[in-house]
Amino acid sequence: MKYIYELKIYFIFLTSFLFWYSCASSKPNKTENHPEIEKLWIEYFTHLNDNEFEEAISYLNESVLFSFNSTGVDIDGHENLKSQLMRWKKKLDKNNLYLKFHEIESIKVWPKMTMVDVKQGEYDSKSNEMVREIRRYYHFYNFDEVGWKLYMIADAKIEN
Repeated sequence: MKYIYELKIYFIFLTSFLFWYSCASSKPNKTENHPEIEKLWIEYFTHLNDNEFEEAISYLNESVLFSFNSTGVDIDGHENLKSQLMRWKKKLDKNNLYLKFHEIESIKVWPKMTMVDVKQGEYDSKSNEMVREIRRYYHFYNFDEVGWKLYMIADAKIEN
């Protein structure tokens, strides 16, 4: 009889624990956004769009990882980064395209790391019609000696 009594207490304890655990874990996961970093990204994008490459690279870390179509390329040095940005912008201009940002959201991952999720439209320069929408993740890190810098840019799939 004592054994059954101990089993019931154990069962009640376990059930109570599982109930409280499920209540605690079902709270919505609140993420903290980071408007200052969103502002930094907008400044970076504006300089890039206006062909102000020196100003644009001032927002980049000395080494930036670009990850597009599951291929990562690490580019070191501000001159190499500037050349890469110029080639990318030249390709857009050659194809008569320009970018306009639609949506921006930041997520503070850690106190020194923030990810900015950006949806942009690629538009035809002649007709101003949207060709496609693209989504990119921009990762910023707070380097103590120089402040917040962009250290990784990755593409993402657009949900239909």
